[in-house]
Amino acid sequence: MISLRLPEKKQEAKRTRGLAVRLLLCLSCLLLGFLAVSQYKSLQKTPEEKFVEGKTTDELSGDYITLFEKNEALQERYMTLTAEIADLEATRNGDTRLKDILESNKDAALRQAGLSPVTGGGISVVVTPTADVPITSNMLIQFVNEIKAADALAISINDQRVVPMTEIRDTVSGYSVNGEAFSYEDPITILALGKGVDMYGALQMVGGILDKWEESRIDVHVDIVENLTIPALGEEQRADMDLSAYSVG
Repeated sequence: MISLRLPEKKQEAKRTRGLAVRLLLCLSCLLLGFLAVSQYKSLQKTPEEKFVEGKTTDELSGDYITLFEKNEALQERYMTLTAEIADLEATRNGDTRLKDILESNKDAALRQAGLSPVTGGGISVVVTPTADVPITSNMLIQFVNEIKAADALAISINDQRVVPMTEIRDTVSGYSVNGEAFSYEDPITILALGKGVDMYGALQMVGGILDKWEESRIDVHVDIVENLTIPALGEEQRADMDLSAYSVG
């Protein structure tokens, strides 16, 4: 009887040791997996860390000022929309007041679409091209994009209103804006309505578009103006941009 029980105990102990080893391996694998995931997550950078990575103090200061100004603009827009909603709620039963609000919104939409002239403060830019370095359509597009990024509310080039559908193209002897042709030798006057100080600062940035133009010896004069008028689109330009003929039903 004793000779039969000893092998059974040895086998039972062997199975117990094998189970313990497997359990220990499983726990080790789980621990290693947890450590690997933790290490991977610690190496992942947050959007905030990516935004500031590699930037100098001056660049971060400029980013902070830009974000602060955009936040202020969004807050002002929020307050405006909140006031409009309050007006609409207050005039739900008053047709006269509602008509005034709709007329005001209509006038604002016409100004934004370039269908009516706008007046206010902004900047005036006068460019005197030379035969050696003519102003191309691509240069004008870059300039327009630069002041758009500085929150220009309305823009004109040589009295041609610039809207989203405006075409600025090269021609044989110069360029055209809204189909109106200009020679390379013609002086260029660009008006932009908005915060003149902000647009002026954006254009004067180191390495900005004016720096590049001045390196090319292009004569550019920028003034902050308190009162300027940007004209509406001409009748011909309106007709060319009219999409009603393409609308369905």
